[in-house]
Amino acid sequence: MPLRPPRDANGNVVPHDHPEILDQHGVIRRISEEHIVDDEKCSTGRRISTMLFRASSGPNGGMSVDLQSEIEKDGHDATEYVTTPRFFGSVRLQAGQYRGLGFRVGADPIPTNEYHGEVWGTFTKGSAE
Repeated sequence: MPLRPPRDANGNVVPHDHPEILDQHGVIRRISEEHIVDDEKCSTGRRISTMLFRASSGPNGGMSVDLQSEIEKDGHDATEYVTTPRFFGSVRLQAGQYRGLGFRVGADPIPTNEYHGEVWGTFTKGSAE
């Protein structure tokens, strides 16, 4: 059973720090083509943009992530889950790394992904590097 987040009177997820998401749990950010930029200074000519670690376009201003422990608890392979169908890669950090920077990490299931979560806080250039 997926984690149940707190919701407001309209049913929207309220930014929160979920106690069941432990500091050592993986928080996975999917990488799409929009997160790749050209960079002539890079040996490959391309690199991951710092926009990868910015708030998504959701209503609560959080950064969309997948919750590895929840994916695996239901018997799925997290590596396959986060790259299917249109994502070609991902970055995994631990929830405690975000919390150490003052962010909150919580569940935010959506109709297409019950393992969806958010990282909420103030995203700055320094936190994206």
